[in-house]
Amino acid sequence: MKIRLTLAAAALGVAGTMLGLAAATPAFADTPTNATTAAPATQQQAAAAAGTTIVNFNSGDCLGITGGTDDAPAVQWTCNGAPDQTWKAGDEYGDTGYFQLVNGDGQCLGVLGGSTGEGASVYGWTCLGPSHPDQYWTWATSSVNDYRYLVNLNSGLVLGVLGNSTAQGAPVVQWANQGTENNQLWVS
Repeated sequence: MKIRLTLAAAALGVAGTMLGLAAATPAFADTPTNATTAAPATQQQAAAAAGTTIVNFNSGDCLGITGGTDDAPAVQWTCNGAPDQTWKAGDEYGDTGYFQLVNGDGQCLGVLGGSTGEGASVYGWTCLGPSHPDQYWTWATSSVNDYRYLVNLNSGLVLGVLGNSTAQGAPVVQWANQGTENNQLWVS
């Protein structure tokens, strides 16, 4: 089952706010990849139903965490519905509009070592709360259709793919908003 977030949707109240979408319409639309064969629900599908994928404009690949465990790097990978690729909003940092991004494995997206530097690696880690502002993100608009930037609270830098790579497994890092770099644009 492929889960897609509808354009004017909200996901579980807080998630709708995090994703920057209106709260009046349904959050998800089910789009079966094979309508003739109904597959039984799996643990992976159940995890995917709790969130949505975040897809890179440049590569068409999904944001995920290698291994799905603490201290594992974020990468782009072919979208496969795995729990490490399904994301939902977690807690908000005060009343700032910045939220934790939590994947289906329960890992928060954060910047390695809380770095504020360009090129710092982005990792999956246990959600640690407000004492770790590097684990809070917000969406910022772009001029490219529904694609937006994910901005980190701690650094003010945006999520992108290292070296503008389109390769599967390419590392995800934070960098200054370049305005023209497609590797920094994402859609959920």
